[in-house]
This record gives sequence, C-alpha cells and structure tokens, in this order.
Amino acid sequence: MSIELDQIESSQRQHFQALEHSLRQEILIKESDFKLFEMLKPKISIDGNQYCVLLGVNLQDGIAGFGDTLYRAVLDFNNQFNRVIK
Repeated sequence: MSIELDQIESSQRQHFQALEHSLRQEILIKESDFKLFEMLKPKISIDGNQYCVLLGVNLQDGIAGFGDTLYRAVLDFNNQFNRVIK
C-alpha cells in the first residue's frame, strides 16, 4: 500500500512540475511579445471595434497592428514591424 501511495505521489509531483514549467514558458513568451512594444512605445487607440497600436504619425506612414484585444493588437503590430517589404 505504501509503495502505491509513493508512486501516486511521485506521479503527481512530476505532473505538477510539468504544469509549472509550462506556465513559466507561457509567461516568458508573453513577456517577449511585449518587448518590442515596450521599447518603441507606440500609441494605443481604439479604431472602430478594435484596438490599434500605431508607431508613427498616421496609418499610411507608420506601422500599425489591430486586434480584438490589446494583446492581439500588439501581436499584429509585431508581425507588421517584422514584415518584409516586397
């Protein structure tokens, strides 16, 4: 009986450690998503029903990202910032 409990406890500990590691990774990824935003300090506004993150004077001459949430707008801004002009 004690061996079974030790195995269950060990399994639960491993599962918890895997979840904890996964959560730390997720936090690091989200922090890295905001690094560019933090460095450049673009303007945030609401355009219609979406957030807009804009670096520059206007949409035509600047870099903009849009999203239903601020996080998604920042991700779109990052994608636009890193986009290759053809």
